[in-house]
Formats: sequence, structure tokens, C-alpha cells
Amino acid sequence: MNDEAKITNQAIDDRGTNETEGRAILKRLRDTGFDGSDEQLAVALGRPLEEVQGWTGGAEPVDDDVIMKARGIAKERGLEIE
Repeated sequence: MNDEAKITNQAIDDRGTNETEGRAILKRLRDTGFDGSDEQLAVALGRPLEEVQGWTGGAEPVDDDVIMKARGIAKERGLEIE
């Protein structure tokens, strides 16, 4: 198993969400709640555009804070992202 696979399969939050699942959550939120715009998602999450692009593109590790924020935004907007 390579380092990337270890990171991807490691739980990043208390619900057991791994990085692959976290990226999928962010992409679904972006696509359903922000017209597929990384820029709009970045503003909503309060994070730099480059960081959001890194998450959705797979270059940056996803952390529990951003997943919690994404779930909160989805709940506020009545979106199903999981």
C-alpha cells in the first residue's frame, strides 16, 4: 500500500469519514449547492480558492473542520450530500 492510499483510507473525523469520502462530500456540495463553482464553495467555507481546488482535485488533504462546515452548509440549505 502506498502513502497516498494510507492517507486516503484514514478516518478524518469522528464519523469515520475517510479522505475519499470527504472529497466526494465537498464535490457534491459544490455541484448541488454552488453550481459546480469551486470559487463559490471557497467563499462559503471561508477558505482560499486554491485550497478548495486542491481538495476537489485530490492534491490537498481534507480535514475534519472543512467536512463539518460542509455538512453544516448542506443542512442549512436542505441539500443531501451524503
